[in-house]
Amino acid sequence: MKILMVVTGLNVKTGTYEVIRNVTHQLIKKHEITILTDNVEVDDIQYTHIIKLQAISIPFIQYRFMPKLITLIQNHQLDNYDIIHVFEYPLFVTDYITLMKNKIKPPVIISLHGTLNQYGKFPLNLIKNIHNKFMVRFQDCIDLFLVSSLAEKRQVDKFNIPEEKIQILEPAMRLFSVEKIVSDRKNILYVGRLGLTKNIDLLVSAFAKIKTKNVDLIIAGQDFGALTQLKSLVKRLGIENNVFFKGWISEKDKIELLSKSTLFVHPSLEDVFLLSLLEAAAIGIPCIAFDVGSNSEILEDMVTGIIVKKKNPDGLAEKLDLLLSDSELYEKISINSKTKLPEKFNWEKTAKN
Repeated sequence: MKILMVVTGLNVKTGTYEVIRNVTHQLIKKHEITILTDNVEVDDIQYTHIIKLQAISIPFIQYRFMPKLITLIQNHQLDNYDIIHVFEYPLFVTDYITLMKNKIKPPVIISLHGTLNQYGKFPLNLIKNIHNKFMVRFQDCIDLFLVSSLAEKRQVDKFNIPEEKIQILEPAMRLFSVEKIVSDRKNILYVGRLGLTKNIDLLVSAFAKIKTKNVDLIIAGQDFGALTQLKSLVKRLGIENNVFFKGWISEKDKIELLSKSTLFVHPSLEDVFLLSLLEAAAIGIPCIAFDVGSNSEILEDMVTGIIVKKKNPDGLAEKLDLLLSDSELYEKISINSKTKLPEKFNWEKTAKN
């Protein structure tokens, strides 16, 4: 089968990049994979062919207008494929392929990855809300919408998309070997984009409230508009000596940070499926997340992780102290997450589905 995957921004290496990387490693064993993307470096993604088109970042960097995509569709070059799989809203490639579906023969699948119901902060949230409500009017042009969890499906249902057009396809965890490094100081780790929708400020505020001593907070990831605010918050709370910003990190750096970490926390109140939770849990690092999105589908509270019911710094601080002080609970969660989660979430099953 000839599969065309249309995705932009792979150089940023977000959750979508992880999905593409792991799924293509499985699909290419039996199918011909073509990646259509913007003119960026594409690392560690397997494909048969790649099409790189110049992208113009207007009016927002995420939108990435691609003039040559218009030419490809007008020349019916997308008709050479059996399936067209597009990733995320709101992107020019998703919008244009949707609106021009009457000129495209193959079925079109959209992986939403939380982008239909995730709005962020003003004014982007207002613009995105208007965009999404407009685009779902053309849902008849799309053959299938893929969502990552039951929680995301409930959100998508609000747009009145027919049940038969929505399918849950859970991402999975990538297993890698990490040798844990034991230290007298404990480390709480966050890895991900430093964006406002990630709610890292909640983690910083919670860290300032914990009672456990000899603990550091490590924040690693590329700045997406929140770094200045976070550094100001750290200074205001007087915890500069215990909070470390690592910036963008390589895969090697991430593995090193995980090897030194005691806990992994993802404080987002909006993300629908967190691959970072799975990666950390797979190597036995107890994970903590708020009771939002699919977090309770990934982690079983007090068994394979900790789910925080109170969506505020006090609630998170309480759970941080619990895991940092209760060695028996810590060990139980560490063992359970290493043994139970890989059975439930694996890329071979995801690619097959």
